[in-house]
Amino acid sequence: MRFSRTTEHAIRVMVFLANNKDRRFSVNQLHQRLNIPYKYLGRLMGKLATAGFVEAVLGKQGGYQIKGKLTEIFLYQIIEVVEGLDDYDRCILGFSECNDNNPCSMHKFWIKHRQAIKQMLFSTSLADLTEDPNIRF
Repeated sequence: MRFSRTTEHAIRVMVFLANNKDRRFSVNQLHQRLNIPYKYLGRLMGKLATAGFVEAVLGKQGGYQIKGKLTEIFLYQIIEVVEGLDDYDRCILGFSECNDNNPCSMHKFWIKHRQAIKQMLFSTSLADLTEDPNIRF
């Protein structure tokens, strides 16, 4: 299982801003630094600003800056804002009626991993992701 492209971009931009928490970056600067499509990034930043994760400052000295405590912003919150968490509760093979009483062939294996993934998403904060100074964006 992989994150969607939207989630990948959202996490990357949030980690980048968290590592540069005292600076503002325009969409163009973020686009150039992170190689995320410009128009797409503008919409993504709007969602993150509406959710209160970043502050949007207008004007010549404006841009986006991380908002709030890094220890209080968790991966699940970022994913929830940009695309929701429904995919993390679905059958890995795509069956709509897959459950403990009506399992698919992967159910018993996937259920364990799904719980571990969700636990990681709910317990990993931006502070956790900014501890390594050699991190890639």
